[in-house]
Amino acid sequence: MRGSNGVFSPQERKTALWALLMAGLIAVMGMVIQQWSQPSVGPGGYEAYMTAPPPGVVDAQPMIDLGQPLG
Repeated sequence: MRGSNGVFSPQERKTALWALLMAGLIAVMGMVIQQWSQPSVGPGGYEAYMTAPPPGVVDAQPMIDLGQPLG
């Protein structure tokens, strides 16, 4: 059993190393592609997310005062 750590054979360690290298390469390629591409904002573009607030609404505020006892 020379060249083995008793758990994995040399071929299994070599295969695991190649799998890790390929996973790292795929991750790096994904990051590079993400840096080069524009973010997806859907079919309407960025303007589709810009909506006007309902009339008369200035800010969200609680309907009751939680500091006062109910009743």
